[in-house]
Amino acid sequence: MVSSVLVSCGGTSEEELIGDWQRRAFFYGTARSHAATFVIGNKGYVCCGYDGLKLRRNDVCVFDHTAANGMGSWQRLKDFPGPRRSHAVGFSINDFGYIGAGWDGDETDMKDFWRFDPNTGEWTEVAPLPEMAYPRRGAIAFSLSVGGEVYGYVGFGFFEVTNDKGYLLDLWQFDPKGKTGELDGRWTEVTGYGGWKREGALVFTLDNKAYICTGKSSNTSVYDFWVFDPNNAESTWKQKKTMWDANPDEDYDDDYTGLPRSYGSAYVVSVSGQLRGHIVGGEGGNAVKNWEYDHDNDLWTQRTNFYNYRSGSSREGMVSFSFPDGKAFVGMGKAGSSYFDDLWEFIPLMDDDIYSDQ
Repeated sequence: MVSSVLVSCGGTSEEELIGDWQRRAFFYGTARSHAATFVIGNKGYVCCGYDGLKLRRNDVCVFDHTAANGMGSWQRLKDFPGPRRSHAVGFSINDFGYIGAGWDGDETDMKDFWRFDPNTGEWTEVAPLPEMAYPRRGAIAFSLSVGGEVYGYVGFGFFEVTNDKGYLLDLWQFDPKGKTGELDGRWTEVTGYGGWKREGALVFTLDNKAYICTGKSSNTSVYDFWVFDPNNAESTWKQKKTMWDANPDEDYDDDYTGLPRSYGSAYVVSVSGQLRGHIVGGEGGNAVKNWEYDHDNDLWTQRTNFYNYRSGSSREGMVSFSFPDGKAFVGMGKAGSSYFDDLWEFIPLMDDDIYSDQ
């Protein structure tokens, strides 16, 4: 799975790992981190985020990965009508995108949600998270099919309101066909989770299940790993193997010290015709490592590190897109005080060409 050949590039010896990062079209807007995203068909949407200045963003851009002979292209759309924010979340249901929650960078965490119609380019406010749910930043979001209907899910994260703050472990299901007062949508709490509270966690979906991992709680990395399957009435939540070298009696996790992270990126890419989940980036020096999950055997294998413009440092708050054709893209984000506007495609079985940005 991992070659032991050592190669020298620019005087630096590195273990050659599988996979290659190829640069694609630069982001249309201002470089930023902690933006929200969703995918509809062959297009990925980026909304809001933070560019290192005092004001959060409210602009929206769309990336078509099939354009320009595979290099992709970006287009600026109508601005997001809600309050400016970063650390928000996004998901898609059928042919609509949803953005909500997040942080204004000052004193306000949010719980509002908005629906985007790609046919008209218009945004419509939908039901916010319910009264008993905290506003939040750094949450996770995804969508799954349950009984033939597609629902959105939002959960975890961090909140800070007057004299009250903390990490969260709740999860809420969004029904787009429901109603809350005059607004479309209805939220219902999902129970049964037995893991850590967490902020800046990662989630990817495979086989109509959500795999939830990493993040931080009380500023400490968490390493429990869970799969959520709402169609399994007997075992909706199932804990997977620990993502840390924590058991001296086991050898599967001997190389897992680079796995825990927060505010990384997750994506799903086709590997020899089979979809695999990956995580890359985030807070911490080891977060530059790119890991592939084998969901048949519940094991992680390191793949080629994210290039980060010829730098070995990691980025946090990157965006990622996983498209129906099995292609995946990661980019933007921040490293220290530097913010980025690049986007890269991960090609899983190609030999890596470190120091080549195409």
